[in-house]
Amino acid sequence: MNITKQTAWLKSLGAVFLSLILAFGLIVGVEGLSSILHPWPEDFSGTPEEIILHVQNYPSWVLAFLGGVGWGSATLISTFVATRFGHKRNPLHGYGVGFLLVVLAVFNMILLPYPSWFWFLNLTVLPTAAFCGTSWANKV
Repeated sequence: MNITKQTAWLKSLGAVFLSLILAFGLIVGVEGLSSILHPWPEDFSGTPEEIILHVQNYPSWVLAFLGGVGWGSATLISTFVATRFGHKRNPLHGYGVGFLLVVLAVFNMILLPYPSWFWFLNLTVLPTAAFCGTSWANKV
């Protein structure tokens, strides 16, 4: 490997790593806001049954706002960063990060009893946000 290839690999890995840290930070912020808008009960002990009940009782507007706008924004921003700062603005950086975030959202939705419209929302918004963030990074 020559210096140019090493630099390209480091730049690519750094951009993807930075964008994933950013995505996870933004998602933690979204989930923190979620706990303010729909707080845990006073006697919450963290059992799986309590978590399932809590998710089942989420107000629809909170799910739509945080799932659509919150998770969508995190995906848009992180795919933008991955592509913009990756080697030669390769769109595979953004698409890879976007794919990973969609997969993680699907795992989350599999584990908890979210309504079917929430699945539709996320499986529409997140890939669209990944595409837009990646495309936007190549135009700036």
